[in-house]
Amino acid sequence: MGVLIKAAYAAPAAGLAALGLPLLIYLPDYYATVVGLPLGLVGVAFLVARLADIAIDPLAGILIDRTRSRHGRFRLWLAMGTPLLMLSVHGLFMPPTGASFSYLAVCLAGTYAAWSLCFVAHLGWGGTLSRDYGGRNAIFAWCQVLFLVGGLAVTALPLLPPLRTAPQATLPAMGWFVLISFPLGVAAALLLVPERNGGQRPMPRWRDYGRLLGQGAIARLLAADFLSSTAVYAAGGVFFFYYATFHDLDRMQTAALLFAVKAGAMAGAPLWGWLGNRLEKHRAMALGFSGMVLMCLVVHLFRWSGLTAGLAILGVFGTFLSADPVLVRSMMADLGDEHRLITGIDQMGTLAALLSVSDKLAAAIGPALALTALSMAGFDAHAQATQQGAPALQTLAAAAVWIPAVLHGMAAILVYTNCRKY
Repeated sequence: MGVLIKAAYAAPAAGLAALGLPLLIYLPDYYATVVGLPLGLVGVAFLVARLADIAIDPLAGILIDRTRSRHGRFRLWLAMGTPLLMLSVHGLFMPPTGASFSYLAVCLAGTYAAWSLCFVAHLGWGGTLSRDYGGRNAIFAWCQVLFLVGGLAVTALPLLPPLRTAPQATLPAMGWFVLISFPLGVAAALLLVPERNGGQRPMPRWRDYGRLLGQGAIARLLAADFLSSTAVYAAGGVFFFYYATFHDLDRMQTAALLFAVKAGAMAGAPLWGWLGNRLEKHRAMALGFSGMVLMCLVVHLFRWSGLTAGLAILGVFGTFLSADPVLVRSMMADLGDEHRLITGIDQMGTLAALLSVSDKLAAAIGPALALTALSMAGFDAHAQATQQGAPALQTLAAAAVWIPAVLHGMAAILVYTNCRKY
């Protein structure tokens, strides 16, 4: 498979990534401060939409796997979901004056539903593009690189001079970035990337979904992905608190560390694709998870100070961060092929949906547990490090370092127990 095909397939990932950050950080603040909705109502709208979003993914996977079309199942649903996503994003990011709670709820519901459909269709499509053991690593490495490009681009938008002087225009600018980048990426994928013909595939029966989850290798891989993702999101939820408290860095310096993590992850994506071929995927993934354990310890126990040392350490940390999205997706596609050969049933869409659910549950649970534990320990977000009590400091270290290290270690053991070639 040529470079052009891989890049074209990965192109929609940039727009999907650009949508994630505003939904998490900028939209709640915008609707509470600029639009003027009560903060409690904004929180309720986002909570309900997020919980419903998790439920939509399995339905999207089932729907895709049961689709029979001469245009393909993944390409068809990606094409159908894109206009709905663009319509919802336009409404959500450019609300009219005096937008109501109902307006926010409807736009959020449409955005999350369309995003889930597009993401699952795109991820499942990637799992079918190649039947080659090593080829899948390269496909998902390209996807991870474009995903990080989109995330970095939307992160940089608030730093542009026009938006620094008019912060209320930041959210609409992010919306336009999504509205331009995602349809262009989808168009490139649909025009340049074929979908493998599945032939006369048998329709999955309801009992086939139980058999899918009962397959030990699939269950272990999902568990490893969930543990590692929970660790990443928990540490991310306290990222700014941790580096301000233990390394005396201000908010701009800590934001620079976050940029270093993303830059390191971008550099690491092709590295893990290559290592997956050299070492076999389960061994490379176990190495990646073990590296996360090591870097958690280096960050906390290695005595470093200043931004330069932090950028170097967090850059290396980021390279390990790309192992999961590259190799776990590639391994799950291999397991989907194995399941199809054994049962005769192709359920790649459902497997893509399960990976999406794993990530979204981790994104909801990890930060919630970390921040709740900090609050219960008496951590004061506005106080200096010297003013924090011992329980608060211990809990912060546990949330940012110790518990993530344990979870990454458990994930490494889980993937290595599947000590065979996926």
